[in-house]
Amino acid sequence: MSKVKAVFDVAPLLENNWTGISNVIGAIAEKAIADDRIDWTFCYEILPLPRSLIEKLLGDQSGAHSGGLFHDAAINGRSLDFLQAREYVAVFPHVKPVRRYFRKEALVVHDLSPLLTPSYHNQDNIDHFANRIRHDIESSDHYFCVSEATRGDVELYFQCPRDKTSVIRLGTSFDPCDLSLALDGARRGITVEPYVVVLGTLEPRKNAAIVLEFLLENPQFGRDYKFIFIGRDGWLDEKGRLLRLLVENGIPTEQVVFTGFVPPEQRAILLANCAFCIYPSFFEGFGLPILEAATLNKFTVCSNASSMPEVAPDRSIFFDPNSLDEFSEAMYIAHRCALIGRLSRTTLADTLRRGREASWDQCYGEIARWVLETA
Repeated sequence: MSKVKAVFDVAPLLENNWTGISNVIGAIAEKAIADDRIDWTFCYEILPLPRSLIEKLLGDQSGAHSGGLFHDAAINGRSLDFLQAREYVAVFPHVKPVRRYFRKEALVVHDLSPLLTPSYHNQDNIDHFANRIRHDIESSDHYFCVSEATRGDVELYFQCPRDKTSVIRLGTSFDPCDLSLALDGARRGITVEPYVVVLGTLEPRKNAAIVLEFLLENPQFGRDYKFIFIGRDGWLDEKGRLLRLLVENGIPTEQVVFTGFVPPEQRAILLANCAFCIYPSFFEGFGLPILEAATLNKFTVCSNASSMPEVAPDRSIFFDPNSLDEFSEAMYIAHRCALIGRLSRTTLADTLRRGREASWDQCYGEIARWVLETA
């Protein structure tokens, strides 16, 4: 029996630093490679890419050193022409470079934030999204939404029938070696200066300024903990604005660290050894860092907005992202939880179990089910 033919567009995997959507696409691609029921063709738009390139991208968790292989594929390869493409169903996990080109087409919708919260985006991003999203949705046969909140937005704003939408819950995929290294210090009794991790790209939507406002009103908290902002620089000069807030308000700069992008192994170490995490975003399509923190048994001081209450409610301390008072209350609750948590360190076995429970199986399984049923 011949396999079902399907296309998966992996263009974002060629980015140097994987964050957000690139990580999601990488996790789905890894599951797809292992699925012997479907003959997946991995494409850059409609240019088929060799499996060797995909395997290198997944191994590196980055596209930084894959330029040569991609160049060879682009020079020597042939795009899927229209007649060939009619044999395939296609899944586009970000934007659609072509529409109604394949026999059936599905689109992954991460969020509608450029439309719903335009004040947190630069104009180029808003224009790009607004000019594409309606046509991408209208030309698709199915929509995979990364949360119930995103599904509700898609159904409400684009009048999509429920039977054409489904939720693909995102997962985590920590490398066991990274986890072992991350937990090794705790096993050997090594202590570090207490710190909390603020998660997310530095952009206005992530609401990092509320952390500095809290420190201004609660200077003792800044003496108890160092604050580590993990995330690459985003748009609208948010990092510059945060640094100016530090200086103008006299917040000790030695208590606040901006790491920029960190690779997966360093991220695991920082998360595993922090007191707790903070994710104060105004709006998210899912909120993957909340799930990553929960997998490592960390509480997250977390916004109660959009999709975030869905992610890990048993390891979240919720607050209204527009309320400094609620944020302050949540921070002190997290502080007390951290003090209790010091008495019971998590084990590698427990972390691996939570990782299996939060795996990417459900996410990929829903995509594969649609491909197989469509065929």
